[in-house]
Amino acid sequence: MAVELYSLPAAGLAFLLAWSAAWLLVRLGATPLDAGRFASIDGLRGFLAFAVFVHHSSIWFIYLRTGKWAAPTSALFNQFGQGAVAIFFMITAFLFTTKILNAERGQLDWVRLYVGRITRLLPMYAVAVAVLWVMAWQLTGWMRKVPLTTLADEALGWAAFTIRGAPSVNGLTQARQLMASVTWTLPYEWWFYLSLPLIAWLLGRERRFGWVGLAIVSVLLVRLGWLLDLLHLLPFAGGIIAAFTARSARVRRFAEHWAASVVVIVTIAVTATFLHSGFDPLAVGLYSIAFVLIAAGSSVFGLLTNTASRLLGETTYSVYLLHGLLLTLVLRFIIGLDVAASWTTTQHWLLTLALVFPLVGLSYLGFRWIEAPGQRLAPRLLAVIRPERNQNALA
Repeated sequence: MAVELYSLPAAGLAFLLAWSAAWLLVRLGATPLDAGRFASIDGLRGFLAFAVFVHHSSIWFIYLRTGKWAAPTSALFNQFGQGAVAIFFMITAFLFTTKILNAERGQLDWVRLYVGRITRLLPMYAVAVAVLWVMAWQLTGWMRKVPLTTLADEALGWAAFTIRGAPSVNGLTQARQLMASVTWTLPYEWWFYLSLPLIAWLLGRERRFGWVGLAIVSVLLVRLGWLLDLLHLLPFAGGIIAAFTARSARVRRFAEHWAASVVVIVTIAVTATFLHSGFDPLAVGLYSIAFVLIAAGSSVFGLLTNTASRLLGETTYSVYLLHGLLLTLVLRFIIGLDVAASWTTTQHWLLTLALVFPLVGLSYLGFRWIEAPGQRLAPRLLAVIRPERNQNALA
């Protein structure tokens, strides 16, 4: 029996395999970090990252046959990508707005924050981009196709988290597709990070106008050439609202009730079934309702807070950056585009499912060997930047 491209049972099996891979790692001795205050969010992130993987696998099937990298026609499978990213943006806004709300006025340590963000995001990003460059040079015959100045500009563009837009590599204009074009979200993340001093000022937690001025400049850059779609900023507003709403004792009490888990499931299911775009204002509003309950403590019947889910959550960033490279490696360089294009939807799904365990394992190693050591560099860098100061505030 043939499996449809946009098969919900097949997608469900992919998620189950991802969780099972994390469970197996736990059984083999892997342990997630201690559950923090927002354990449900920790568990949620892993499932969101795998939703993006399923989303891009379906895009690959169409791309192999049409040469066009386009959004899935299925609302559900498009939401696996766009909806997941929208919720990722909410998570970012929620966590950092909560830090601001919890801080005393004038005590926010912005240098520590930005050093922490760089050491958190850069190491795995650098590894992923290095692999992308190797693939791009392989596709361009290991011969320089552009002037050295252009090559240097390309490298600078990638080093800057593609803030100016995803550049080519050695003249290969669609190089970003080698990692499923996932880097488009990073400029939005950095825009929000740079906006935080302004948000803190508006909330009465910051009074140093140098930092506020930097934030204002970063906001204005949206109008002065920073390639951001204002509609994609809407989920950040949802996350900010969630930071206030989730502080309510009444909301937290309801979030702990089983009915809240039902609301989360129904809200997400309705949104993903009937709305095609994850950045549709109605979709963002509905996702925000579900996210508020998760942020306030809803575990969705324990799914988001069990050990395997939290371990899967630790792999989130690596899964997000590496899944596109893994799909490219297998479909383009190992199987071959012509052969992969001749496959049925069932064969394509079998490959997708077969890649789940390797992706989880690779991403777990990426977290343990690259991401975590990178984060531990932050105190050392701070000691170099300002050795005379003790760091006690925002991390």
